[in-house]
Amino acid sequence: MEKVFSGYALFFVLFLTGSTIGGCFPTVEELAVHGWIPPDDGATEYYGLEATMDVYGFNLEHGQQTGGFIWIYNSDETPAANVIHAGWNVDPESYNDSQTHFTTSWFVEESKKGCLDMRCPGFQRTGGSHPFVPGQVINPVSSNSSRKQYITVRVSKDQNSGDWEIYFGFDGKAKVIGYYPRSLFTSLSNKPVNIVFGGFALWKEHKPSPPMGSGIAPPKNAASFSNLKFFDAAGNAHPIDHDLAHVSDCYPVTDVRDGMFSYGGPGNVC
Repeated sequence: MEKVFSGYALFFVLFLTGSTIGGCFPTVEELAVHGWIPPDDGATEYYGLEATMDVYGFNLEHGQQTGGFIWIYNSDETPAANVIHAGWNVDPESYNDSQTHFTTSWFVEESKKGCLDMRCPGFQRTGGSHPFVPGQVINPVSSNSSRKQYITVRVSKDQNSGDWEIYFGFDGKAKVIGYYPRSLFTSLSNKPVNIVFGGFALWKEHKPSPPMGSGIAPPKNAASFSNLKFFDAAGNAHPIDHDLAHVSDCYPVTDVRDGMFSYGGPGNVC
């Protein structure tokens, strides 16, 4: 189990590298996630994940960020680290608002190249009429007192092209909306991947910690990831029916049971 999360410190530094949170104050980061790293013997290899997430909105300030993501990455050691993420995010610094956005990004440590959403070359939209694009506002969002709003997100490798496809569904089945070409990556191009999924929160030390998930800690009314599925090299789905290694500190995360878990908690407590 220790091996599974040996690279988290580096991994999150890479994620922060793509963030626009800046300034003079150090950044604090917290995770409430589950993760998978392929075993050394190669007995089990996965190349993607799908999850259904309930999404929420918060009135955050610049210097605060919160959301729920799938992270795909491939090396715990520089300079080979490659990262893709997709999910939902409230990030006033990146979007100049406090709305909830569908977001995705890529980053390659060796070349120091990467991009949020469609702000530079990288993400390629597919044909068709899917209404959602990276960076778009998600509306409505969930209410803790009434209706839940769900999105389904999938990041997986296409077995034929080797490209990394992004799927998105709004209260329904996820459909492919675009992809990251395999040519963007080095270590993601020909290896099984490490997969991490759950909630995160970032804030500047002079700011209060933001809420994570629904802003309510498990078990009741907490945010969740459900319908969890790994994907193998042939694109076959493998529902997750067992617990996985996890990381959490200030914000709790529950065990995976029947393909789902809960996570998160209120702000101003870390």
